[in-house]
Amino acid sequence: LIVIDCSTSDPVSTLQLAEELTAANMIMVDAPLSRTPKEAEAGTLDTMVGADEATFATIRPVLECWATTITHLGPVGLGHKMKLINNFIAMGYAAIYSEALAIARKNGLTAEQVNAVIAPGRMACGFYETFMKWTLEGDENAHKFTIRNAHKDMRYLANMANAAGAVNPMQAVVKNAFAAMDAAGQGDRYVPMLADFIAGMNGLEGPSN
Repeated sequence: LIVIDCSTSDPVSTLQLAEELTAANMIMVDAPLSRTPKEAEAGTLDTMVGADEATFATIRPVLECWATTITHLGPVGLGHKMKLINNFIAMGYAAIYSEALAIARKNGLTAEQVNAVIAPGRMACGFYETFMKWTLEGDENAHKFTIRNAHKDMRYLANMANAAGAVNPMQAVVKNAFAAMDAAGQGDRYVPMLADFIAGMNGLEGPSN
């Protein structure tokens, strides 16, 4: 029996579970997913896989049912580790965008003006595009990933960094941005709405634009 875990999990628990499954003559694979619900419905997600070579070859046709970009990283555990790195970069973007928008407003710039410069330039990316759809268009469904999940993933990343003895000051700052919003009872809101929370911390009322 092969168990494929597609969640975003703490790699420490992943490796512990892999040991338990091995003892029971089962195989553990970590294959967390990336992209949005839109790609999930279309079966065009990204997945990053931790598995031995033989197991990866066996399960690839299954993974192709929901993913078009499939990256085999190595043994079990590396999939979940890479997903946390991926989410750290993404949530770092979210924290920076949110603070940048607040600073811009405090200095007389609108979100539309910021976007007019960033969107056509090198700083633009898919994450920026979906993030800004809330600020610019009020589209709350453009980036459906909750503050609570972002906070959880950043806690997992902190655990992973600590276990590896890695210095992680930037990650702590990002984590605390989501921790503050989660603690304020807004954990069910989506990540782009962090921009409104940071705006409020800066004495700005109303939507972030």
